[in-house]
Amino acid sequence: MNSKRWAALSLVVIAVGWFAYDAIERKRDDEHVRELMSAQRQRRSVEQAKPSTPTKPPSDMVVSLIPGNVWFVGKYEDGGGIEIPFPPGESPVKSSDETPKHDNPGFVGPDQCRECHQDKYESFLQTAHFKTSRPVNENTIDGKFEPGTNTFQTSDPNMSFEMIREDDEFLQRVKFFDWSFEVPMEIIMGSSKMAQTYLYWHKDRLYQHNVTHITDGDQWINSPGYIDGDAAYARPIPQRCLECHLTYFDYRGNNNQYTPGSLILGVTCERCHGPGQEHVNHHREHKGDREANAIINPAALDRQVQMDICGQCHGGTREMKGDALSFRPGDRLADHYDPPDDEADVKNSVHTSNQLNRLAQSKCFQQSMMTCIDCHDPHHNERGDRALFSSRCMNCHENESDCGHFPQEGITFAENCIDCHMPQRPTEKLRLKSVDGDVFPPLRDHFIRADQLATERFMREQAK
Repeated sequence: MNSKRWAALSLVVIAVGWFAYDAIERKRDDEHVRELMSAQRQRRSVEQAKPSTPTKPPSDMVVSLIPGNVWFVGKYEDGGGIEIPFPPGESPVKSSDETPKHDNPGFVGPDQCRECHQDKYESFLQTAHFKTSRPVNENTIDGKFEPGTNTFQTSDPNMSFEMIREDDEFLQRVKFFDWSFEVPMEIIMGSSKMAQTYLYWHKDRLYQHNVTHITDGDQWINSPGYIDGDAAYARPIPQRCLECHLTYFDYRGNNNQYTPGSLILGVTCERCHGPGQEHVNHHREHKGDREANAIINPAALDRQVQMDICGQCHGGTREMKGDALSFRPGDRLADHYDPPDDEADVKNSVHTSNQLNRLAQSKCFQQSMMTCIDCHDPHHNERGDRALFSSRCMNCHENESDCGHFPQEGITFAENCIDCHMPQRPTEKLRLKSVDGDVFPPLRDHFIRADQLATERFMREQAK
């Protein structure tokens, strides 16, 4: 009897062991299958992200060369579509001609300044001026490039964009019906305060990409002024645009032709101090000379002449009278640029390039000798530091009791003068279109005044 029981018990143990072993093996098999499927999906995502070999548009699409040496690709002759400066079925190519058309007038780039001004150089690298144009790489570009987060769908279901990365190369892929092509993202324009937009080379010409990355919301969106539902990659970048985003470039003509190797990216030292070659040469030869030679210190200039340096790019939309980059610190703005076309519109616009005109309407400016650098240290990144900027207001307004709303329990007015007196607000001048509607990034208004709506909003937020 005992032997039979032991036999039966053994059979039960063996069966239980077998089922347990089988369950473990099945679990392992399932995990292995899931791993294989996951790896397959990852490979598929990588393969989809890889730049494809350029193909010609399908035969049912309209392809035509339109004025300006621009190719149009559409589904219908009178509908939207794609505009590109290179033949459909080909890729843009960068010119190999590095021979400048003009002699460099002495711009050397910020690395040369580093030899003697290490501290200022290091801190300046974090500023918006330095970052206002940069090469595209993994350390500089914003936005997501992983599948599922790297797309932008327009209001046209047949037109979408995909931002992709392949090793060290970043591209925008355009998908139009069943045709697609890629355009490399090569130069960043914008410091990321509001957005980054992107440029690319075709031969020796610079063009803008259709898709921009907007910082607010970390999203991809149409570039400013672009029509939602199109794919416009033929917008040329004129020298006036580069003049406010670069330190130096060799302009070859025809609106957007430049020598690729000539570009000094970012608005750096020499745009405020003047070309530095003579200064660098002198101090390399005279290392003991402690007095600055052959260079301009803007702080030593008369007020209006000093303000004109900033006015090159922060004085409204002005057309050049001559060649780009001909202005030198110490010159008068009116000698190099026409006045804005519509003075009334300029004074009431809050475009990021219009701070000087807005500031000039302020009693703070009119009743003092203040300049831009009374509030802004051009060698340091102080963006968003309301307490720091407010402390500079207090250099003239000595007591926070000067505020008409003082005192209020729990509010230290001297820590934030900015949001009431220089509020952020959107402007029609900066409109970005998307399938969800128009987007107007808010900009800091430099017209200093007691803004009632901004003050009421500030007081409500402080009371929470």
